[in-house]
Amino acid sequence: MDLVRAVVFDAMGVLYRDGNVQGRVLIPFLRERGCQAPEQDIRAAYRAVTLGRTSTGAFWAALGAAAAGDEDYCLRHRLTDGVPRALAELAGDGLALACLSNDAAAWSALVRRRFGLERHVGRWFISSELGARKPDPAPYRAVPAALGVPAAQLVFVDDRPANLAPARALGMRTILFRSDDTPAHPDSGAQPEETVATMPELVAAVRRAARGRAGENRSNGPGAAD
Repeated sequence: MDLVRAVVFDAMGVLYRDGNVQGRVLIPFLRERGCQAPEQDIRAAYRAVTLGRTSTGAFWAALGAAAAGDEDYCLRHRLTDGVPRALAELAGDGLALACLSNDAAAWSALVRRRFGLERHVGRWFISSELGARKPDPAPYRAVPAALGVPAAQLVFVDDRPANLAPARALGMRTILFRSDDTPAHPDSGAQPEETVATMPELVAAVRRAARGRAGENRSNGPGAAD
């Protein structure tokens, strides 16, 4: 089995607590700022801004929330419990850490700098800069090439089963991190090597993969009882 050299995390639902970022963070924020646009219009605008087709300033204005701003919105994000310690431990193991996220570059930069995540996560692959969103295969292909690490030596962590399948198809090892959003995005073909629900569990799973022992103490997957 190939040596594990890098771990690639999703942001929303893994590094940050809310996987359903539109439903739990963005839409409530917009409603507080006076946005009356239908939810389907908000979701369409979110897709456009996270694909780099419009700026964040134009996004707020188009939804009738011109008084909203990037900084105020980004303060709504919450870090998943245990993230700083988990990142420090994995970086201390000699693993390269990266993030692949469906997000707007301006928002991603504000949130990760607020939490000091760039200390350990060296590369950030953001959909608005790549021009493609997970689970489109294109963002996944960009990661091994940019890191200079073969896909077989990468562990990919996401809270959506549907987002794991393209990573697995490229030969990456995959770990499902259960979040509030996990049940809404099933994919019976994803078949993660492990399923975890906390940062300590994730660190242990990555270390098992690094030792060639992925699957030990494996949970029963997304359908398992809590």
